[in-house]
Amino acid sequence: MKTLFIAFLLFFQLSYSQSEITLKVQYNEFIAQHPKIVMKNIGALYMSKDFSFYKVEPIESEKKSEIEDGQTIILDSNEKDFLFSEIIVNNKEKTLTETLYENLFLKKHYAVKENLSVMKWEILDDEKKINNYLCKSAQITFRGRSYTAWYTEQIPIFSGPWKFNGLPGLILSVSDKKGIYKWEVKSITYPYKGKEIDLKKININNPKFKSISYKDFDIKRIKAINEKIEMIRARNANRTENKASYSYSTFLEKEPTNEWRTKFFFD
Repeated sequence: MKTLFIAFLLFFQLSYSQSEITLKVQYNEFIAQHPKIVMKNIGALYMSKDFSFYKVEPIESEKKSEIEDGQTIILDSNEKDFLFSEIIVNNKEKTLTETLYENLFLKKHYAVKENLSVMKWEILDDEKKINNYLCKSAQITFRGRSYTAWYTEQIPIFSGPWKFNGLPGLILSVSDKKGIYKWEVKSITYPYKGKEIDLKKININNPKFKSISYKDFDIKRIKAINEKIEMIRARNANRTENKASYSYSTFLEKEPTNEWRTKFFFD
């Protein structure tokens, strides 16, 4: 009964606040781009009635450099190697904007805009408790990667970390089936009374970020990858020894494919 009452208060509060943030959820975000090395970030989801805002933040701590047999090392990210990314969802307009710094090929700041994806989840029968919340499971294949999520109907928020949305409850945990990406809830703050985020002043309108569609950004980025490969080939065309080679695969990215691109490997 207490849980249902809290859920009702949460729904009531979100229904009558337009831009005032009423819920904050923190996630541990893990990226396993090597079988024995996992990068860890902290993600924070802020919710109001009309907006959600997901921000990934680096963790300042010492990195471990030695790997013992059978051991997986968790590397906390830091400012030096951190890839900036924020995701803003306008629920009224059904749009999503990711403000990011593309540091691999384009070396520029962008506000990448797209329609909010309609995620077609398959609801499963499994149940378990996470942080004392009863959770149900669901699975989906989204832009080339298959995920399993755990969500709770005790918190009637149809959102979660990163771009995940569309389940009948807050997503507390989600991981892809290849074990590369994983999000786990760290804390839930409701009612949220912090002031560190103002939805009216987030980076979506910052002139530092060039506004671009998701499709055009993807085309521009793929072109930059191919140009870099061609540049390396040209530099090495007349060399007979110690030739350098370069290739790039989208396999490790969150979205290895999308509506316009199916290619995985560039060589």
